[in-house]
Amino acid sequence: MKKMGVFFCLVTLLTMVLAMPVIAGPSAEGAEPVMEIRLALATGGTSGTYYPIGAAIANVVSKNIKGIQVTAESTAGSVANLRMLEEKKVDLIMSASNTASGAFLGEDPFKVPIKNMQGIMALYPETFQFVVLKSSGIRTLSDLKGKRIAVGAAGSGTERTTRLLLEALGISYTDVKVQFLSFGEGVTALKDRIIDCAVVGAGTPTAAVVDAAASLDIHLLDVEEAAYLKVNKDSPFIIRSRIPAGTYKGVDVQVNTVASPALLIVRDDLHSDVVYGIVSSIFSNLADIQASHAQGKSISLDTALDGMSIPLHPGAYRFFKEKGLVK
Repeated sequence: MKKMGVFFCLVTLLTMVLAMPVIAGPSAEGAEPVMEIRLALATGGTSGTYYPIGAAIANVVSKNIKGIQVTAESTAGSVANLRMLEEKKVDLIMSASNTASGAFLGEDPFKVPIKNMQGIMALYPETFQFVVLKSSGIRTLSDLKGKRIAVGAAGSGTERTTRLLLEALGISYTDVKVQFLSFGEGVTALKDRIIDCAVVGAGTPTAAVVDAAASLDIHLLDVEEAAYLKVNKDSPFIIRSRIPAGTYKGVDVQVNTVASPALLIVRDDLHSDVVYGIVSSIFSNLADIQASHAQGKSISLDTALDGMSIPLHPGAYRFFKEKGLVK
């Protein structure tokens, strides 16, 4: 793998300050100190897909761009990530496309628009998986009325999309018993029969669902066409998705559900040369990212702009223009 050059060594002082640089000690007597940019990447729960993909991206960028160190941080998910970006607590985030759009427009649960963010690229489709026990008799989302549901972590895109889908079927949170649990916590609660359904919004196969299928006889719910069409009309970044039969142990039929592309997003004040280098290093080292998780194989130039629901960062725009993907 060819290492990226040091094209950004003359990045402006303002960008360096915003990126919280540190001055490393000289590598040899009399050598000049090296300016290093340290960036934080907010991902998701460790039992989902954001974290392994984000960790692989952080490793690729840190390994192949001299002077940049990216650290992947486990978080509560999309909504929490967007708020951390707004508050400048992190530099890059992963987020569901529909949730990023809601943040940019100031839609619920965001009180005001978040404008200090720009897109880098689309990664892979996040598939919504509604996990129940086969013995429960629950087969569609409509059957969840009156049930106990782990809707995802508070402040996650999974929770936001679950609420939209239920509301599209006339089911409000007052009609169900909601628990705000991470993917791993939701599966544990399902094992303990504390809940009836665990919702997981992530690339398939998801570690939490693999874990559930290994010890439980599970079923994945279909999302009714009526719910999909209503949500898609208001949020076009929610698309139809299908989980092939055999993806999980014991789930031997195709599951018709929905998905939203996962985006890689950056603060808008990060220098364009740095962002250009990040995108370049990702596509120059895709094999390393693809080896980190099955959904890594979904990352490609052909789909890098699919579902991009916020403005592109100039550094990313320059990269994709060179590739002939934007004008």
